[in-house]
Amino acid sequence: MMPPIRAAAQSGPPAVELSGVNAWFGSHHVLRDVDLAVAPGERVVICGPSGSGKSTLIRCINGLTPFQAGTIRVGGRLPSGEGSATGMVFQAFNLFPHLTVLENCTLAPIHVQRMDRRSAEDLARAHLERMRIPGEAGKYPAQLSGGQQQRVAIARALCMRPAILLFDEPTSALDPEMVQEVLEAMLGLARDGRTMLCVTHEMGFAREVADRVVFMDEGQILEADSPGAFFAGPRHERARAFLARLPGATAA
Repeated sequence: MMPPIRAAAQSGPPAVELSGVNAWFGSHHVLRDVDLAVAPGERVVICGPSGSGKSTLIRCINGLTPFQAGTIRVGGRLPSGEGSATGMVFQAFNLFPHLTVLENCTLAPIHVQRMDRRSAEDLARAHLERMRIPGEAGKYPAQLSGGQQQRVAIARALCMRPAILLFDEPTSALDPEMVQEVLEAMLGLARDGRTMLCVTHEMGFAREVADRVVFMDEGQILEADSPGAFFAGPRHERARAFLARLPGATAA
């Protein structure tokens, strides 16, 4: 395995900053006083048991889920609602089934960022090439494997030219043989020095890519440490119990 990727030191405001963020779904307190700062170029893996608030946290950063208290800043600013600072890759792909791969990738650049069609298509083809699926541009999502669909979803996010990439369990809906091709695509993005926040249970990916592992449970961040420190000896009992249930997650 290649050595872990590490982000270069960066100056300026955090790429993402959450301060005292609280969110409720009805009476259910989903996020509890969450504080988190992510540096430009940093890769953060967010893990924890189901229902711990991981996906809600990512969706709040992207503006897809409202929160009721605290602040979230992206690039030092409050989110503007334009949606261009962050790119989101979902667990279930969320591709439009009635549009071709190329049309899925160009829809937002054309209609949100007002890019001309030729430029949007050139950009989309470049990112499809990077995802190693250039020949699928004219196909519809149903004609692709799950791994191919998720790589289209990554290409679509990149077409918005986001400063920050958010991944919400991008491999959990895939068959095991398709997981590695998506992880390899994400690894390539990490080597570009992109700011990435990824909710995942793929601990091998966390070891290789993450600058920091954040562990959540019951809506709180209980630990945030380097992969080496987190996997060698998590401080919180809930984190130890979580890792014990994942094959190969704990240090040998």
